[in-house]
Amino acid sequence: MHKKNILNLLLLITVISLATLIYFSEEKSTEFEKLSKVDTSSITSIVIQHSKNLTEIHKIKNNQWSIVQPINIDANNFRIATLLELLSAPIHKKYSVTEINLDNIGLTQANTSIQFNDMLIEFGINNPATGLRYIRLGNFIYTIEDVFYPLLSSNFSTLVSLQLLPKNSNITKLILANQIISKDIDNFWKSNITITADHINTVIDYWKNNQAFGIHKYFERESAKPSGHDEVFIYLESQEQPIRFVVTDTDPWLILARPEIDIEYHLDIKAYEQLIIPQ
Repeated sequence: MHKKNILNLLLLITVISLATLIYFSEEKSTEFEKLSKVDTSSITSIVIQHSKNLTEIHKIKNNQWSIVQPINIDANNFRIATLLELLSAPIHKKYSVTEINLDNIGLTQANTSIQFNDMLIEFGINNPATGLRYIRLGNFIYTIEDVFYPLLSSNFSTLVSLQLLPKNSNITKLILANQIISKDIDNFWKSNITITADHINTVIDYWKNNQAFGIHKYFERESAKPSGHDEVFIYLESQEQPIRFVVTDTDPWLILARPEIDIEYHLDIKAYEQLIIPQ
């Protein structure tokens, strides 16, 4: 009886071991291989080429990313993190460049590419049968989920920070639609209209912390006012020239444009009274 119990125990252990082996083998076989094992924290430079447009992004201090081409402006860290996920994207198929016709998949002369430091990834066509995108890395062609191409092929403005002003900006003066806010000789904030000191500080905080819900390529709009669009000028300690915003629309939301750099910020309409005509 004792031997029988030992035999049953050994059989049970064997069955459990086999079941565990099969489980993990199946689990491993269903996992997709990753495009690379590059540590994303090592990436300090990103260059995006789409058609004739080039966007160059550099990592600066404290893991903040900055666009340096086509304009110099803070980048959207969340969107940059999305781009970095490409480095570990699951691959569905892998081919040598010698076993696939590059013309047929749009990779003879790629229209779109992204370069992380020295690693160049080129984008081909989307396979209509599978919905997967062909990409090239080195001497291999891969197919991946088509979640990165829309971000790469859109206007560079989609990668701009949602903040209206550069991070850690020190405002020295505001010329708004209804008033001028500046510091007096005693270094106290004042306005040329009747407004409390607390409200002035609130306006400054709004400008430093307000975020747009979207940033787009600048679109010129006609003004409903005979005098033209309202304009505001924000002077910063670190810049000789003020940042100029043009109020191009207030219905159904507030649009603050920066025509000189070809972008516009879209904000909730309540921001109009917070930023443009605070009372």
